[in-house]
Amino acid sequence: MQIDDTRAKLQQDAAKLEHSNARQTVQNHIRLLREYNDIRDIGTSLMGIIADNRRVQMKRVYEEFDVDQKD
Repeated sequence: MQIDDTRAKLQQDAAKLEHSNARQTVQNHIRLLREYNDIRDIGTSLMGIIADNRRVQMKRVYEEFDVDQKD
């Protein structure tokens, strides 16, 4: 039963991909990446302000907020 359900889901997903517009998909991904980068930049700036106000390294602020520096 689980294999049949998985096959059916795979076929549904494949059908969706066949009908998608590749250009539109790429443009949407680019838009989402830009939005993510803008939000990340704002967060980094805010964490920098916090670090400056506390006179600590950014590393300490990242640790406090449980954020990986690679994020």
